Amino acid sequence: MPKTKIERISEIIENTRAFRSCGPSDDPDEQTAVCVEFRHLVIQLQRLASPLLPEPERERLNNLDVEINNIFSVYEVEAELETLLADIETALNHVNSDTLSVVTTNQIIQSSVIDRLQGVSSPDFDTTVLVQLCKEINSCFSHGNIVATALTMRAVLNYVPPVFGHKTFDQVLAQSKRSLKDSFTHLQDGLRKIADLHTHRTIAKSGFYPSESQVEPYKPQFEILLHEVLSNLTQDS
Repeated sequence: MPKTKIERISEIIENTRAFRSCGPSDDPDEQTAVCVEFRHLVIQLQRLASPLLPEPERERLNNLDVEINNIFSVYEVEAELETLLADIETALNHVNSDTLSVVTTNQIIQSSVIDRLQGVSSPDFDTTVLVQLCKEINSCFSHGNIVATALTMRAVLNYVPPVFGHKTFDQVLAQSKRSLKDSFTHLQDGLRKIADLHTHRTIAKSGFYPSESQVEPYKPQFEILLHEVLSNLTQDS
């Protein structure tokens, strides 16, 4: 059964309190991963909890912003959240759980997008491998295999440039229209860094396994990329 919104918010609060940050002298890739993961937690709280709060606390919560490559913004937001989490918990005690439900998804890629890719008939490109990669992404994510999810998403970035007439995703990004450049930059500078971080990590005295919040922020941009692939393949058919 789907979790109620109260259960989901309580879970996010617990994850926020248990969140382990890193120091400004730590590896830059680890700092980026920490920023991305904490940013996702904050965004989830903003979307789910802000409607329950009085106006002053709602404004404070919605004004929180974690910058992707600024570990100091994580420290600032953590300090502000210390009091806000208590306010959110107080608000949760005064709402009806029966009226608050949240829809969750265990997919990165919508099944309809995969079906469309599978149905494409292009004279120049065979989508068989791309379809299977997309299915693997969803399978890995639904089973909590976050590293495999990130690496397979990065594999798609490497796999699709010929559809755009290029050899690398950097070239795709450089030649993309302004309306697409921000989305593709997000994938290249964010998703690829997350995947590279986990590719090159070595075992240490302490470590962490990534949560789904490291890859979920890239779902919209990844879908846009696949829609552009579909558009180009359809033009070729």
